[in-house]
Amino acid sequence: MLKSRRIVLFLLAVFLISVIPALAQDEYTVSLGKSDTRGEYLVGAKGMTLYTFPADPLNKSVCNGKCAEAWPPLLADSADKVTADEEVPGVLGTITRDDGKLQVTYNGQPLYYWFKDEKAGDMTGDRVGHIWWIVPPSTVAAQKLPTVGNVLVGPKGMTLYIYTKDTMDTSTCYDKCATNWPPLLVDSADAVVPGVNLPGKFGTTTRTDNTIQVTYNGWPLYYFAKDVAIGDSTGEGVGKVWYTVAPETLAVGKTDKLGEFLVSADGGTLYTFSKDTAGVSNCTGDCTKAWPAYKVGPDDKLTVSDADIKGKLGTIKLADGSLQVTYNDMPLYYFAKDAVPGDTNGDGVGGVWAVAKY
Repeated sequence: MLKSRRIVLFLLAVFLISVIPALAQDEYTVSLGKSDTRGEYLVGAKGMTLYTFPADPLNKSVCNGKCAEAWPPLLADSADKVTADEEVPGVLGTITRDDGKLQVTYNGQPLYYWFKDEKAGDMTGDRVGHIWWIVPPSTVAAQKLPTVGNVLVGPKGMTLYIYTKDTMDTSTCYDKCATNWPPLLVDSADAVVPGVNLPGKFGTTTRTDNTIQVTYNGWPLYYFAKDVAIGDSTGEGVGKVWYTVAPETLAVGKTDKLGEFLVSADGGTLYTFSKDTAGVSNCTGDCTKAWPAYKVGPDDKLTVSDADIKGKLGTIKLADGSLQVTYNDMPLYYFAKDAVPGDTNGDGVGGVWAVAKY
């Protein structure tokens, strides 16, 4: 009898050891999922994928009404009940939505589900409209900030800077300088995880104290000690040598059939419309549904790092007040039927649409 009881207790202990961690994970507001193709990403209840909407200002949601029906916000009963798996590096917070409910944020970005995801592991909302994205726990990510636009931030959402007195892959900021401008450090080069839509080159440089500093397109990255909260960018322009870092606006894509052409930061193929004229878009009405304009925010910097892209970047203001990117004064567009990077289904359509060449 005693032996049987011990066996039962042993089996119960084994069961609890295997089940309790899973139950604990379900209690987290935000934890990590993993995909063979996309790596780690944030998930909410029952492992359902979470997304961000770059149109949201910092710590504010503009997705309401029908938008919120398609993209249900991740809600919380109270701010003190919001928890994260210890493997999630960023900062969780809450905002009050227009309807008075509390929505969870990650590094100041409101989090959402997608109504078409049916089970854990689904991420069918990723890339929808080139404006909805999964959220990887990145070393460096892009985030829209007040006054400086879309710039690079660190794993906890704090603004990153470059020092123009540095040389490529070499930091010259030490001692007091490094106290004021702490370098973004990692344990190893393999630990660098770029965020979504960052086509530039990430690397590392070894500092004189043997710590490893992250670089972007060869420039060592730093924080500013006087930035105290997510969204601060008080280091911009300091001494005319310290600046925030804009992710690339344009990059180069390639297929065997079409050769090289321009793509946006997320790898989406860009097109030109032969009925446009320099500085003027003639794609209006229903045309814009099939051929969405490639847009940027009013504070966003236009940058490229590829030396082969020598043309002029600019913007034009559309009827709704938004800004469309131009290359050599020609407006740039996506094609709605392109689903993933590398798709070029719009090339040659109607004899008036072509991939954007440089």
